[in-house]
Amino acid sequence: MTNSKQLQMVMRDMLFVTWAVQPERARKLIGERLELDTKTDSTGREFAFASAVCFSVAEVRSSVLPIGLLSFEQVNYRLYVKAGEVPAVCFLDMKVNSRMVTTLMDFLRVPIHHEEIDIDAAGTDTGAVHYRINSAGVRAEAITAEPREELPSVVSLTHGFVTDRLVGYVLAGDGMFKIEVEQPGLDSVSARIVTAEAPRLEQLGLLNSEESTRPHSALYVREASFGANMPTRES
Repeated sequence: MTNSKQLQMVMRDMLFVTWAVQPERARKLIGERLELDTKTDSTGREFAFASAVCFSVAEVRSSVLPIGLLSFEQVNYRLYVKAGEVPAVCFLDMKVNSRMVTTLMDFLRVPIHHEEIDIDAAGTDTGAVHYRINSAGVRAEAITAEPREELPSVVSLTHGFVTDRLVGYVLAGDGMFKIEVEQPGLDSVSARIVTAEAPRLEQLGLLNSEESTRPHSALYVREASFGANMPTRES
């Protein structure tokens, strides 16, 4: 990790909960500026993918903003897209439980909103991690390091499809922000979902209530360092 970025962050207890969604639902949310990154299963059926990514920011420092050492919890909701040939994500919503962060982002006109978020990640006697996330937008319980039966007729995702994305886009009214990050690679492990609900993805029209309880996959990352520049307005 270099020190070239304007923001330096340490993120802990990251859980990527991913759902396979119908492409026609997803395309309505990204407009014409981005292209969906999809997969096709063995029957020829195409799927797009949406994730709720939950994590604790253990520390964040900035070379351009007058902030002290911050820590908070965040959940972001994303679709997997391409900008040209570059794999990227489109952030549909971002929630944090820090009023200071939402105030700073409001000053920059980046749409990040406050929400109560409770994350609990505890080790078990077997070496697995028992993970719980509770917020208005997503509620889930997962256990790492155990085998998981994949959903039928849905192509398995590689870890890299979900984690190896260094460009993010945030739609804001008629404009769009771009966020570029750098990270040395995420050491992720599969997790078995015990229970899950994603009311926020239901509100966005990506899932119905039954689909919300059946994520495609889950990945857990214990800790990772990220660098990022401040969001830049694309248009």
